[in-house]
Amino acid sequence: MISQDPFAILHIDRTDSEVVIRKAWRERARQVHPDVGGSDAAMQELNEALHSALELISCTPTPVTKVRSSWSRRERDVSSFTVDVLPAECFEALVIVAGMSGAISVEEPPYHLEFSLHDSDVQGGRQGWCQCDLIPEAGATTVSLLVGTSDNEPDISVEEVRDYLVASLNSIEWPN
Repeated sequence: MISQDPFAILHIDRTDSEVVIRKAWRERARQVHPDVGGSDAAMQELNEALHSALELISCTPTPVTKVRSSWSRRERDVSSFTVDVLPAECFEALVIVAGMSGAISVEEPPYHLEFSLHDSDVQGGRQGWCQCDLIPEAGATTVSLLVGTSDNEPDISVEEVRDYLVASLNSIEWPN
């Protein structure tokens, strides 16, 4: 558990949006990641700050915008699964899976990907979407998921999406 204010660690305000929080995390990760001279402890503290800040804002009521009003059913699974490759390689594999699942709406290599689940075999996926956030973890990548559907559609299971993604990633031939 982190002892400091996660917003202070990320150098952001408590009123900032999820997009701003994730952007701040990426900028700080470029400074404190062990691959660029930072430490494992600093990266772990930053990752915990990200998760804490996201949890805190998810508990805070926010006004629903017109864009999000049709996509309000959401379920988050922080630290859904880990892939034993660096984020860049994991991102490329997820782009392949996303392309098989539906349309890719947002690509921010190698840390953020959003796509439709229209063509997946996930129950409720016809109107569903998935957001993947990739977090470097000591030579591997932890993937956190946010999934959702439109208001008039049945809920989509984050566990089912996770299982679908893991099975799809395992079917890809990874370079040795």
